[in-house]
Amino acid sequence: MTSPSVTVAVLALALGYVLGGWLRVEHVRHRRRWLSLGAGVSVAYVFIQLLPELREAHGKFLTATAHRNLPFPEHRVMGAALAGFVLYYGLENLVDWSRRSMREKGLTQHSKQVVWLHVGGFAAYSLLVSYLLVDWQDRGTGAVALYGTAMFLHFLGIDHSLRREHGSAYDNEGRWALAGSVLLGWVMGSVEMLSVEVLATLQGLISGGVIINSMVMELPKEKEGRFAPFCLGAFVYSILLILAQA
Repeated sequence: MTSPSVTVAVLALALGYVLGGWLRVEHVRHRRRWLSLGAGVSVAYVFIQLLPELREAHGKFLTATAHRNLPFPEHRVMGAALAGFVLYYGLENLVDWSRRSMREKGLTQHSKQVVWLHVGGFAAYSLLVSYLLVDWQDRGTGAVALYGTAMFLHFLGIDHSLRREHGSAYDNEGRWALAGSVLLGWVMGSVEMLSVEVLATLQGLISGGVIINSMVMELPKEKEGRFAPFCLGAFVYSILLILAQA
């Protein structure tokens, strides 16, 4: 049974995808500033909360597997983080290659295979984020709220990027697949949590994904960026995270 705070956080994450087209307020003045603010929050979460969490997950993994003769256990969690980083960096490069191929052929849309590979990669990503959120309920409402807020803004950045990349193909079907994956991860976590060592490995995997997606997808590109809102989001959320840890 999940706590009410986790339930609210999961529903908010799912609604972020469902209502992302409305929440991104494309026709509202200064929308780019809000996106940059959200990017700053996500990056602050990476450096203040996520990286220390990786160290904690590393310690849990070593403790849980001390009696087992696993190969290179001291590198398992960070290796998973590297795998997540490389996996989503590779996915981004695949889409970039498809985009260049489209331009050369005079096409305006990615192939269905590329669209669903891109969306599917983030569906798996969203499922894991939601699944691991259930594990946070023992840390209290405040911790869940900070994690949920950071991931909500992170998901809005993903939603904005996917909608801009794939247009109606994402808006008609893709966003529902992502919202469904969030709910599925919640259900799976509510039914049964995996062992400590598997959770630590999954945390490493998703951490690598959050890091690369925060940097590649949410950081402003070319002349779209708004440095001041980005710094404001990073600074304010860093303070909130530090106070929460204290």
